[in-house]
Amino acid sequence: MSGYKIHFLAGLIVTVIASVITFKMGYLPLTAANLAWLFGIAFVFSLLPDIDIGTSLIRKVLLAAFVIFIFINGMVLTSYILCGVLLIVIFLPHRGVMHTIFMGVLIAGLLWFYFHNLVFPIIALLNFISHMAMDKML
Repeated sequence: MSGYKIHFLAGLIVTVIASVITFKMGYLPLTAANLAWLFGIAFVFSLLPDIDIGTSLIRKVLLAAFVIFIFINGMVLTSYILCGVLLIVIFLPHRGVMHTIFMGVLIAGLLWFYFHNLVFPIIALLNFISHMAMDKML
């Protein structure tokens, strides 16, 4: 079992390699905004399978982001959805459904609706899979 630092480092390596390829092939322009999004995706998706651990860093970060989101936007539909997801995750066993490729595809696929570009969901999925590979779940 790897710690969050190792998972993030593996995800960062995957993201750098995939990003260089996508920038060189012209699938994504090299901009500061894209680099920031890719760094964030590496952080979140390389740690996301461990959201089912009560003390995990990713759970704490996402909970803080949720509180900030509510403070800025109020209780809108997105807030209710995030709240529901966080409540469901509390009851999931560790290395259960969150450690499946299906869940990785499902969650990473949601990024397409925001970015309308397959590069971001693919890199997110690669990060998710890197976590499972580090946990020897593949």
